[in-house]
Amino acid sequence: MKEVMISIDVEDWFCVKNMAKSIPYGTWDQHELRINRGLDFILAEFKKRKIRGTFFMLGWLADKCPGIVEKIESEGHEVATHGYNHQTIDTMEQQTFKNDLRKSVDVINNQLKFSKVGGYRAPSFSITEKTWWALDCLKELGLKYDSSIYPVSHPDYGVRDFGRDIKNIEGIVEVPMNYAEILGLRIPISGGGYFRLMPYFIFKLFLKAALKKRHVVLYFHPWEFDPEQPRVKLPLLKSFRHYVGLSSNRSKFIKLLDDFNFTTMSAYLYNEEMPLSR
Repeated sequence: MKEVMISIDVEDWFCVKNMAKSIPYGTWDQHELRINRGLDFILAEFKKRKIRGTFFMLGWLADKCPGIVEKIESEGHEVATHGYNHQTIDTMEQQTFKNDLRKSVDVINNQLKFSKVGGYRAPSFSITEKTWWALDCLKELGLKYDSSIYPVSHPDYGVRDFGRDIKNIEGIVEVPMNYAEILGLRIPISGGGYFRLMPYFIFKLFLKAALKKRHVVLYFHPWEFDPEQPRVKLPLLKSFRHYVGLSSNRSKFIKLLDDFNFTTMSAYLYNEEMPLSR
C-alpha cells in the first residue's frame, strides 16, 4: 500500500482562526495551555506503530513550551513551521509575512538538534491566488516545500483550479491537499474537521480511492484529540467546525493509523529520514 504523508499542525485550542475574534492573539497568554493533552496522545500512538510524521510547529508555542520541539524531534519526526502566531497571510503585507515566517523559523531552528526547518504550512491554508507572492518569500528564506493549498472551494481558503498533483513552483515544491470526486462534487479528505465529520468507513473508502491515483497528505491538530477543552461561545457554523466529532476522534484516529502506512513529508518528497536522538 502506498504511504500517506501524515502531518500535525501544532497549535492549541485557542490558536485557531475560528477563535480569532473571541480570543485574539494579544490575549493568548491568558488562556490555559493544553497542547500536551493531544500532542502526547499523537506521539504515543505514532510510537506504538513506528510511524514518523511531519509536525508543522507554531512558533509562538515553541516559545511558550520549551522542550516541545526537542520532544517531537527526539522521536524521529520532522519539524516544519506553521508560522509564528497563526495570522493568515491574507491579513498581512509581504514584509510582515516575511518577518513572521523568519521569526518562526528562527525559534524552531534554535531548538532543533539534528535538522533544520524545510517545510511550511500556512495558517488556515491561506496561500491562495491573492497571496501567491508568499511562495517567493518561502524560497527567499531557504525553505524547500509548502503544503498550504487546498484545491477546493471554501469560504475561507482554496485554489480550486490548482489540481491535486505535487508541483515545483519556481523552486518551491507544493504538496496540495486532496479530495475525492463524487458525481462531480469535490469531497475534501485530507483530515481535520472533514475527518471528524465523516463516518470512518466512508473516509477510509475515499482515502483508498485517492491513494490509487496520487499522493495523499493528511493533517490533524492536537486540540482535536482533547474533547475536554474549554467551550467558547462561537457563531453556529464556527462552533460546528471546531467541536464536531471531538468525542470520537481518538478512536477514529487509531483505526486510521492501523489501516494505512504513513511517512513524513520530507521522506516522501526527498527520501530524507529524520534522525533519532539518543
